[in-house]
Order: sequence, then structure tokens, then C-alpha cells
Amino acid sequence: MTGTVILAGGGETPPEIPKTMLQRAGGANARIVILAHGQQDVARGGRRSAEFFAENGALNVIAPDTQDADELTALVQAARGVWLPGGDQNRFMERFGASTALLQAIRQVAERGGVVGGTSAGASLMGARMPTGDHSPQGDLKVGASPTAPAIGVLPNALVDQHFLKRQRLPRLLCALLESPHLTGIGIDEDGWAIVHGRKLTVQRAQVVVAHVRAKPRQYEQWLGARDIRLQVLLPTETTSL
Repeated sequence: MTGTVILAGGGETPPEIPKTMLQRAGGANARIVILAHGQQDVARGGRRSAEFFAENGALNVIAPDTQDADELTALVQAARGVWLPGGDQNRFMERFGASTALLQAIRQVAERGGVVGGTSAGASLMGARMPTGDHSPQGDLKVGASPTAPAIGVLPNALVDQHFLKRQRLPRLLCALLESPHLTGIGIDEDGWAIVHGRKLTVQRAQVVVAHVRAKPRQYEQWLGARDIRLQVLLPTETTSL
């Protein structure tokens, strides 16, 4: 991947995010496509995001409200940047999970040097798999306690969670990783964001938690365990390899 992925943890989106997207996408005239299809009211959500991007310098931003996957695919194929605002990651995949062409087009924006990003649910969609939100309220590290589902796969080796420290989501990330230990867990805190370029993640604001299961997970009845998990809590300007 030669492009850039932006991960925001939800809450208030700072102006630095659209400005960074424009800078890395090629400037104010770069075509930016807003996909607000994780929201129930796609038109309203897309309009708000497009206005926010325009206020911060975007001159060529569109927010289609069509749910025709072929139309969206064509728009994304011509884009230098794609932004997915918050909402419900499950709703987005229910609408477009079967559209391999659209999902591939989103991935290819980053692969050819563009920028793809999202906040909250939009950030979770960046991974290979995503949390469904159904984690056990007891915080159990047990088989099936933290269900995940396929996501877009812009970051093909990652699982991204959001509102992370604010909503105490470390148990659900650890549980998901114990069942998918080949993935790297990325937890973006609320009001935080990070940039991924190549295999390097750089924190821009707040805190980001990165977790790797480094030894084969173990199971005893329904309980899950591992003897070696690397956990990093990164601060602004700090980096790590994914």
C-alpha cells in the first residue's frame, strides 16, 4: 500500500483530518468521495461531512446517497480520497458486503497512493475484520464473547476498534484477537486519530492502543488465554510498526 489510511476514534472530528486528507490526496482539487452509508439517513450524514470538508478547503467533494453499488464503485474508482463517517459498521457491510467490486475499489484508492479513512464505525471498517458491538457486558475472555465480522480490508492485517479507552473496550479487543491471533488490534480512543502509511502507524492526537498476540492462544473449556501479548499505549507523535 503506497497511500495513507486515517483512523479516527469518534467524537469530534478535528479540522486537521480533512486538511491532512487533502494534502495527501493531492491538494484542494483532489476528488474526495464521502460514503455515509453506515448511517440510517445517508443523505443527511453525507451532506454534513461534505460541508465539513468544504469548510476545510475541499473543492471537489461529493457525498452520493445512492445505494447502487455499481454507481458508487464508479465514483470511488475516480477518487483520490474516500471518507467514511461514523454510524454503524454492520449497516454498511449489510448494504455492501456482497459488492466485492465496491470494496475492492475502496482498497485500491489507498493502494494507488490515495487516502482512505473513517471515524468511529468508519474506522472499524478499515480492518480485515471488525467488532460487531455484541461483546459480553461482563468483559469475558471466552469463546464467542466478542464476535467479529468481515470488514473492507483496507488494512488487511488489522482489527480496528473505536471510542476505545472512553468506553473501556480493551476486553473486547483482546477477546477478538485471541480468536483471530493473526490480526493486529488497533484501539483508537475517542477524539483521537492516527495515520497509517505503509506499515507504520503514527499517533496524531490522544492515545492509541496496539495489541499483538505473540504466542499461540490457548483454550480451557470456554476460557481463552495467551502467555505472550504485546500491548502498546502510544501517545501523540509516537509510532509503531503494524
